[in-house]
Amino acid sequence: MQLEVTVLHAGAAYTGITRNVSLGGLLLTGDAVSVPFGASVEVRVPLPALDEPVLIAATVRWIRDGAVGIQFGSLRAKEQWALNQLMKDAPRSTPPGA
Repeated sequence: MQLEVTVLHAGAAYTGITRNVSLGGLLLTGDAVSVPFGASVEVRVPLPALDEPVLIAATVRWIRDGAVGIQFGSLRAKEQWALNQLMKDAPRSTPPGA
């Protein structure tokens, strides 16, 4: 699932493209890898089920190989619902040998 996401930290905005998304967080590539490990950030995520992008408090959990792992803080009910809709509507991959 690829979404264009904005990571806000210390008055700056960094962009990234998701490589994966879950209720727990997301994996991004792009200039968002410039945000330091452990930083508290806000992530602006466009979710198709909602009219406006959502702003979610989060923490940078790891940075490696040109990607950054970001863990969401507490999600509100509408954010959980919209993320569930996103995952429900996402194309499924076929496991090897299936």
